[in-house]
Amino acid sequence: MRKLLLFSLLIWTGLTQPLIAQQDPNKLLIEEFLRQSEKQKKTGLIMLGTGLGATVIGTAMFGAAWGGGSEFLGVTGAILFTAGSISTLVSIPILVSSASNGRKAGKLSLVTGRIPNLPNTGTSTGLYPAVSFSIPLTLNR
Repeated sequence: MRKLLLFSLLIWTGLTQPLIAQQDPNKLLIEEFLRQSEKQKKTGLIMLGTGLGATVIGTAMFGAAWGGGSEFLGVTGAILFTAGSISTLVSIPILVSSASNGRKAGKLSLVTGRIPNLPNTGTSTGLYPAVSFSIPLTLNR
């Protein structure tokens, strides 16, 4: 008898109160886009900074070797310049992808809104068409 009472109580509370997962089905997708956008932005900026630094140092090393005649310094500078240039060029699509994922996180949806504290007259449902637009800028927990 207790099991039946507990089971019917659980069903009754589940039907009268909306479940949290049913309130915003896109919330997990939006959070995933934001998380992915932040990771890609961090990776892209690290690669961009490292690549530019390596390019500048490689250019300086190659220039110093050009005037001084050190073959090791010249080859090392050329390799560092090449690796830095490649890293800088690879970071650009990563940053573009990060911006794209950030835009995907913003959502535009047509919903029906409720007029709060509207007395029930019987003819009006208290619903009105609404446009919901949000741009989450950071991932807040």
